[in-house]
Amino acid sequence: MAVKDCPECHGTGKVKAGEKECPVCEGWGYVPADFKIGDKLKGYRNLDYLGVEDEVDEIPCPECHGKGTVPVYETCPTCGGTGKVLVCDICGKIKEPWEPGMETTWVCPDCLRKYKVVYILDKTCDYEDVEVGSLYKGTIDRVERFGVFVKLNPHVVGLIKRKDLLGGREYKPGDEIIVQVLDVRPDKREIDLIESPQRHYKTVVVKKELPVTPIAELSKDMAGKTVRVQGRVTQIQVTGGPTVFTITDGTGITWAAAFEAPGVRAYPNINVGDIVEVVGKIAFHSGEIQIEVSDMARLWGPDAARVKQQIEAELDKRAQPQDVGFLVQSEVLEKLKPKIMKAAFMIRRAIYEGRPILLRHHADADGYTAGLALEYAIVPLIESISPDPQARWKLFKRRPSRAPFYELEDVLKDIIFMVEDHEKFGDPLPLVVIVDNGGTSEDIPAYKRIKAYGVPIVVIDHHDPREWVSEDKAKVDDYVDVHVNPHHIKRGYYELTAGMLATEVARFINPEVEDRIKHLPAIAGTGDRSKAPEFYQYLEIAKKAKGLTEEDLKKIAEVIDHEAFYWKFMDGHGIIDEILLLTGNLQRHRQLINAIYPEVKEKQEKALKASLPHVKSVVLPNGVRFNTIDVELFAPKFSYPSPGKLSGLIHDHFKEKYGEDSPILTLAYGPDFAVVRASDGMAAYNFDLNAIIPRLQEKLPSAGIEGGGHSYAGSIKFFEGMRKEVLEEFAKEIVKLKKA
Repeated sequence: MAVKDCPECHGTGKVKAGEKECPVCEGWGYVPADFKIGDKLKGYRNLDYLGVEDEVDEIPCPECHGKGTVPVYETCPTCGGTGKVLVCDICGKIKEPWEPGMETTWVCPDCLRKYKVVYILDKTCDYEDVEVGSLYKGTIDRVERFGVFVKLNPHVVGLIKRKDLLGGREYKPGDEIIVQVLDVRPDKREIDLIESPQRHYKTVVVKKELPVTPIAELSKDMAGKTVRVQGRVTQIQVTGGPTVFTITDGTGITWAAAFEAPGVRAYPNINVGDIVEVVGKIAFHSGEIQIEVSDMARLWGPDAARVKQQIEAELDKRAQPQDVGFLVQSEVLEKLKPKIMKAAFMIRRAIYEGRPILLRHHADADGYTAGLALEYAIVPLIESISPDPQARWKLFKRRPSRAPFYELEDVLKDIIFMVEDHEKFGDPLPLVVIVDNGGTSEDIPAYKRIKAYGVPIVVIDHHDPREWVSEDKAKVDDYVDVHVNPHHIKRGYYELTAGMLATEVARFINPEVEDRIKHLPAIAGTGDRSKAPEFYQYLEIAKKAKGLTEEDLKKIAEVIDHEAFYWKFMDGHGIIDEILLLTGNLQRHRQLINAIYPEVKEKQEKALKASLPHVKSVVLPNGVRFNTIDVELFAPKFSYPSPGKLSGLIHDHFKEKYGEDSPILTLAYGPDFAVVRASDGMAAYNFDLNAIIPRLQEKLPSAGIEGGGHSYAGSIKFFEGMRKEVLEEFAKEIVKLKKA
């Protein structure tokens, strides 16, 4: 290339013109030992830096280093201050100062008279860079009966007609050939060539000096223009035609299509995660901008480090959420704001870098509202950033979990699917977001597996983490990247539900979604029977925003639980949006609720009526009303309501009969499980299910006891053969409770 550092200033753009008196020491060369350096001389912080060991009255001036004078510089006359000059590609003679955008190839008149010059087109060049009359070196692409096609570079091809061939040789694809240009038609991508007999010549490489274009600045009016971009490869897809690379530079995401042969992987040395430089033309695919690759190279060393640093800085800048405040007044939310901001930042960053997002949520009303709030914030951002019209389906997946923790069955499925997608389609490993779940010690085995793959994890939960390593840090926190949980601020405050927390996080992710989702926290709180101060504020918002009464909210929550029972492991896409009134179709929402809710109530009343005669209800000596039922023997199997739901219905029956403030405890058990519900009246007895379970584990180590949940609502698992012992020991714990 003919662009080089200026020999006069060595690329600095300035030359020394003389000296002047030092403005810091005023020509003295020394300054007082207690001299205040100030901002203009950053780096000098103590005497050791100046090599002064003992305390003295004066020290050498840090500006002129004791000389008393400092150099004066002026703009270099050779390069005009640019630091670069255009020189002859053959003899090195300087032509003029060079700036980005100017030509990069030049041969001086003397060399043109002295030598025959044959040009070699670099991959950055196109048809408009070919000059009529000039000689070029190319390779034979294919031979036809009417002539020979010659490649001047991978995407510039010309034709030598049979009559313009010198003959006397066999023309074979891949052979080098010297040609002269007769005519160029860039608009038609055609070049007329003749074979040149030239054998003695000097070669000069013609290369465009293209500035790096941020992906965000690529536009449809740039169609056909050659651009240069630098970024990180986030996905590679081998199609029946070209290989499509998805690239991000932090400012945006684009496709780069490279063709080797139909279905053949182009640039096999480039993999997901590599930092690359791409040169190509702006084109379109499915109406979206795509770069038709002329050249792609992996960057190494300082260049790769520089681009990677730029990408990270740009992603961090774009991903930083706006502090939009909260929908309600809440001391707990305010104290959780740093964690909420971090969760929103991590999700936004995954979106902007093109990383898939896997959202797991508990399969109940609170879990669905939390999951949908985040989905409605995330998906529009994905669609606005990715060029792929199928991006929302490829980059976002929402999956419900039946268990109240991230169980091994779920995590193993997730790992298998994410690794398959990575190997089949070149997808990056996802960001995992877990809501209304994932915040307890029971989740740690799952996290140990998924963290082995370097997958980042965001948890938004309101269940008691149970095991704490410090006042504000739970044991599970060591296994996740951020854990938003009200228990970090106020122990036992589970009534600030996941649906409320996730809706607030969603607003930080995408503030524009607020009007569509701000009624969801009221549904979540209704489903989880919250009595938090925040819940009553959310109720007012739901009334004003959507006209939803408390009775409407109860119906919605009940319908969600009913439908989720039959969805099982499906996400309920489509119908859940209508039930939660997210689509804006009020008529369809009312039709669904009015059609499903009577069915739900009928099933609940039928199951309750059949089960109540089999409930053993006794008042213990300590005043606690203890209700028990064997749901394996006296409840419908494999149908709605589930054992957990039925235990809640039975518990509600007794609360209505004896009052919410009465100490009532309900235990519905099966062969290897038990579901526990407690009334507010149990607060006087300091009842906490999560405190009882460790005591059961200690007394019955051979029973395989696990479980937990909220303090007043949860479940216990155990070995079927130890059911009698576990239930008896649990009853003893209840009998021992004393009223405070």
